[in-house]
Amino acid sequence: MAILFLAIIVAFILIAYFLGNKDLLSPWFLLCLAIFASYFIVLLNYENWEVSINGTFVLYVTTAVIAFGAGGMVIKALRPLPAAADNGLLKVRVEGYNYKKRYPANLFIIISVLFAALYIYKLLSDAAGDASSFSGKLRAIYEKIVNENYSPGFLANQLKEVITAIAYVNTYRLFLRLYSKTDKISRIKLIIPVVVFLVAVVFSSDRNIFIRYALYAISLFVLFFRENSKKKNVNGKIIQIVIILLLVMVLLFFLMGSLKQYKSDIFRSLSIYGGSGLYNFNLWVDGFHGEYAYGSVTSSTFVKSVNEILQLFGLDFNYTKYPRFDTFITYESANGYVYSSNVYSAFKPYVQDFGYLGVIIFPFVIGLFFEWLFTKMRKAKYGFAWIIYCALIYPIVFFPIAEQIFARFHMGLVYEIGWCAIIYFSVFGRKPKKNDTVKALSEERCDEKR
Repeated sequence: MAILFLAIIVAFILIAYFLGNKDLLSPWFLLCLAIFASYFIVLLNYENWEVSINGTFVLYVTTAVIAFGAGGMVIKALRPLPAAADNGLLKVRVEGYNYKKRYPANLFIIISVLFAALYIYKLLSDAAGDASSFSGKLRAIYEKIVNENYSPGFLANQLKEVITAIAYVNTYRLFLRLYSKTDKISRIKLIIPVVVFLVAVVFSSDRNIFIRYALYAISLFVLFFRENSKKKNVNGKIIQIVIILLLVMVLLFFLMGSLKQYKSDIFRSLSIYGGSGLYNFNLWVDGFHGEYAYGSVTSSTFVKSVNEILQLFGLDFNYTKYPRFDTFITYESANGYVYSSNVYSAFKPYVQDFGYLGVIIFPFVIGLFFEWLFTKMRKAKYGFAWIIYCALIYPIVFFPIAEQIFARFHMGLVYEIGWCAIIYFSVFGRKPKKNDTVKALSEERCDEKR
């Protein structure tokens, strides 16, 4: 059964790749690739975990993948991409994109450093306790967040969201700089706020923020490289570079965990984070007997966020609360290998709420949403649509690890997108008109002929 499921996932990757016009960022292809990567990690731990894949698990995951793809097909039928965009014929290189507006790089450095200092000070004063070492302080902050549901408060969290938004917009501006032959803005000035953001992430003890940013930056790289490349086999070159970037991401992720005094080696850490959630769902679903929650699990964080908004107007309502962190499964194999991990995957809350129907409804809706967003991004050619798609791409990659759309929707995400929009449009202004792009393309082609 384990090999059969691997063959099924590989088949879906190939189907999604060609149906997605060989676009490496198409939602269905990314989903299949993420599930393959997570399952491959499971197979690497075949002996230590005594892997046994049950048929119900295969049925649920396969159905979810098909439902996600079906949602995407509906959008493709309703909002098809132009033939030129599908075939990658109409390219708008950086020089043909109208972004020449003064960029406040110095102001963003000042804001990032100031806000990060205030945010870090708040964390240390509230949660670091009596720890003397740097790693001890980070561990104390982490334990206070996990065990006591600590939050530094609304204002401090807004400081973090502004820092994050500046890092996102600065990264976009940095790629414009890297792929331009005439842009003279300082790369160092653009990088500094990103480094400050990463320092703040270390103190926040939330490595998911780093993973989300890393996926955002890698996705932006893919878009910029493809749009500005003259190579025929552009996907092959992108894959080579992305593999290197992913290895760097994994290494930094591991080092951030080590700073919090995690004792696992890099393989064990990657296995537990990237693969155990999917395998634990395989173990969990075998013992699930249909005590459905009818939406309460999947929508728990969303309902909490809505309630927070209502409380601003003096309103409140009672709702079933579910813990932020899922229950752990502790497993010991015959060879003495022991691991303890959450049942993290997008599949569990869907099944817990509606059973088999859950892995049809929710993935289908998500497939609709991301294919619509992907279509908007492909038609945009640079601009805010690129930022939004790359910033929201992480729920697809996280799919085998944790539910990030419904169950983990929170006001922080709304604030993050809001600040990104405010900062982006304040520095880039209007969207370039079509005649600007056509004129720039004509001039570029004339230059090439010369």
